[in-house]
Amino acid sequence: MSATSIGPRRGLAVPGPGVAVAVDAAVGAVVTVLLLAGLARPGFPLLRDWVATPTPPLSDAALGLGESAARAVPQDVAVVWATRALDAVGLPVWPLTGLLTAVFCVWLAVAAGALVRQVVRRVTGPGADTPGWAGHLLRAPAVVVAVWNPLVVERLLQGHWSLLAGVAAVVTMPVLLARPGPRVAAACAALVAAGLTPTGWVLAVVAAAVSLGCAGSGPGVGEGPGGGRDLERGRRLRAATALAAVAVVTALPWLVATLLAGGAAGGGVAGGGAATGGDTGVAAFAARAETGIGTLGSVVALGGIWNSAAVPPSRASWWAAAALALLLAVWVLAARGLWRARRDPAVRATVPLALVTWLLVALAATGPGVAVLDALVGAVPAAGLLRDTQKFVALALPATVLAWGFASRALASRLRPAGAALVVTAVAVSAVPDAPRVLWDSLRPVTYGDGWATVAGIVDGRPGDLLVLPAGSFRSTPLWAGGSAVLDPAPRMLDTRVLVPGDLVVGSAGTVAGEGDRAREATGVLLRGEDPRELTDLGVRWVLDERTSAGPRGASDRTLATTTTRFADAELVLYELGGPDGRELAAGPVSPPPAPAESRAAVLAAHAAWLLTGVVATALAWVGRRSRR
Repeated sequence: MSATSIGPRRGLAVPGPGVAVAVDAAVGAVVTVLLLAGLARPGFPLLRDWVATPTPPLSDAALGLGESAARAVPQDVAVVWATRALDAVGLPVWPLTGLLTAVFCVWLAVAAGALVRQVVRRVTGPGADTPGWAGHLLRAPAVVVAVWNPLVVERLLQGHWSLLAGVAAVVTMPVLLARPGPRVAAACAALVAAGLTPTGWVLAVVAAAVSLGCAGSGPGVGEGPGGGRDLERGRRLRAATALAAVAVVTALPWLVATLLAGGAAGGGVAGGGAATGGDTGVAAFAARAETGIGTLGSVVALGGIWNSAAVPPSRASWWAAAALALLLAVWVLAARGLWRARRDPAVRATVPLALVTWLLVALAATGPGVAVLDALVGAVPAAGLLRDTQKFVALALPATVLAWGFASRALASRLRPAGAALVVTAVAVSAVPDAPRVLWDSLRPVTYGDGWATVAGIVDGRPGDLLVLPAGSFRSTPLWAGGSAVLDPAPRMLDTRVLVPGDLVVGSAGTVAGEGDRAREATGVLLRGEDPRELTDLGVRWVLDERTSAGPRGASDRTLATTTTRFADAELVLYELGGPDGRELAAGPVSPPPAPAESRAAVLAAHAAWLLTGVVATALAWVGRRSRR
């Protein structure tokens, strides 16, 4: 019996798609609870790049108009708006980003189930998917592997919660576009959601372009109602035009911010930074070879993130090789079904893309690959989006989902559906068997001390910039995340310009410098213990010492000895360098003024256009879905 020949028995009714979607969502919800249970504890998520605060300001930095590149645009503004909306109706703010992450995970699961159903139905014929609970069981491994895999787990440990929207969009695009009669409105809505971050936007645009390009071939093309290849070609052209327009609008928040801010060093939009020694940091962010399987094996397994601290212990041991062997066995099981489905548009849009992605990401980690990408990032504006190449392994996730779906059906010819589903699901879980425990231990929401609110009351809206101690962009304190490195929450807590150099220490790869040149200069003055007037000449009025955090403080006590302590508790000390109304602050050219009101208005308008596009696309998708019933 073939991998795809398990059809319905005579007399058994195949449940409608609504039941299948509900089952897939339920499976995804269970997996999501297992992985994200730690976020149910009260408090704000704070782990590496994941920084949630109770009162995020609508600052220049949040708009992408600060000194650093617009990496978290429009995410930061969306979080500010959502926080204010929750405050306005009296709802708690702390669950916000955790709930959004859970939604993205369930979306990912539902998209995976839909992709498997779509391909299996086309290959086996209308209504020939396995009926009832047997069909749900055989689809479950694909739903599980979409969420429980090294890519998702490691990105959660790195704090890239919003990237999961882009990953979910990647799996969604073949479902919506690699088909006769593409569902354009729903694809546009997915693209808008993926655009929470620039990298998510790139992932969604690539997946949409490939899926739509593959929709013109395969079974069923030109055979639908009002068929004809000319009609289908016209549909695809209209779909491409609509998607291109939405892609432009979705990119406006970070494009407009980058243009008005004058771009960022080292590749603009999300590139930023140069590693010590003059390069762009490409080598530091290349995919990393895991124990015993090399770089290619790591990315095939959907792992290989550059930061070893964000890797679960199971992926840093011999088990990574065993898990890869099991994964390859699944692909062997799925090979016959995938070959039979090779002409299906969704298969054509996913499997070749996965092979190309694995090869390119692995090559980008070699010496020649690093050199080429380094030159590209240094020369082309916005090419810094390509620096963290391991993120693009997300483009291989749809093919992995299909492999799990076909493998369970192949194994069901030898075992009962329940047994086949259990075995293939176990392989998915075995890739990161310790994921729930590691995420539980790492995702420890925090409660910020009362001192933060007091400091905010002093500095918010006052002239002069704020410099932080210890030096650096990350904090390591027993108060947060068990001492793990976290981004300093000060810029997302205080409504004043916080000078942060944005430097990142990447293990043996050295330090990747950020875009904050003025912050770096001011920090050097403070660490050398120079006269406070040198800091005021740079526009600095405040120094905030996060005293429980480990890190370099140099001879800063000499500089701070002649300043005024405005607040102090066990966690924070706030020093003031200038006069009470900022009159002593220098107005030299090295201290840039805040972003002009016109620039802020333009960026906010771009954000509003992004949000409105998402609302309209979602509404049209909903109306279209109801009209098809």
